[in-house]
Amino acid sequence: MSLFILFTSVLIISLAIFLLLPTLIISKDAAEKEFSVPASLFVQWRGARLHYIDEGHGFPILMIHGFGGSTQNFSKIAEALKGSYRVIRIDIPGFGLSDLPEQGQNADYVQMYRDYITFFLDFLGLDSLYIMGNSMGGGIAWLAAGDHPEKVIKLVLVGSGGYDAINIASKLTMFKYTGVGHIFNWGMPEFFSKRAALSIYADPEKMEPEVWQLSNHFMNREGNIQNMLALVTEQQFPDTELIRRVKCPTLIVWGKEDNVIPVAHAEKFRADIKNSEVIIYDHCGHVPMMECAEQFTSDFLCFAKAG
Repeated sequence: MSLFILFTSVLIISLAIFLLLPTLIISKDAAEKEFSVPASLFVQWRGARLHYIDEGHGFPILMIHGFGGSTQNFSKIAEALKGSYRVIRIDIPGFGLSDLPEQGQNADYVQMYRDYITFFLDFLGLDSLYIMGNSMGGGIAWLAAGDHPEKVIKLVLVGSGGYDAINIASKLTMFKYTGVGHIFNWGMPEFFSKRAALSIYADPEKMEPEVWQLSNHFMNREGNIQNMLALVTEQQFPDTELIRRVKCPTLIVWGKEDNVIPVAHAEKFRADIKNSEVIIYDHCGHVPMMECAEQFTSDFLCFAKAG
């Protein structure tokens, strides 16, 4: 009953916004002009314009955000590391300032993301690097480590997607309803983005207002809501058997209070990736690199320098 009430409330409030307020959608040009940073770069791939940030000098680290995220999810870590490393953050296709390539019929989103990482590594000439991924980005990261064992030297999985994906994705079920989809075509209300952003923290007081505000702007970038709806509707997930292909040293980081992907999944990754270690943070949610940035940076540096 509580889920029905929540869904109905969101539907009614969103409908009111749809009827009473102008569109919240931000054009692609306006979003790029307002939210690009000095280190922002763009690349064309399969007819889509894709955004990434390339900063610093040294050994490269590729950072991959999760579903509904953007390069901002790794901004604290990037700031801490770019003095010693070349830090590359991507907006994966369909999120942030990146377009989603036209998929046509029988779209294979999992393969599309694998293909993009292969293209991107070749495009930047990254023959040796670390990869770090959170949530859905973790799934893309471990696929990349398996696809390119000769290039990915170390892997960092942060609250990573992988196991029990159907049940985890079911938390986004409301996006599958046609009515909700039509309402959100008009834009995502700020209160919804704020609630969603705060829910991934164990301690909401640690989230700066600009985090959820920027998240809302990216959500309302032209086309991004439709991209999310398409991904949720298709329900495509990588084969977890492929996790066992990962041979490189792997750091598995989780927040003990992660309410998106259970902390128990950390041990599943450790069992399937033989050369791995696990760190669990108390009083931390789904995005340790944001909520526990200082400790995360310290642990990453220890891991990177080991061996």
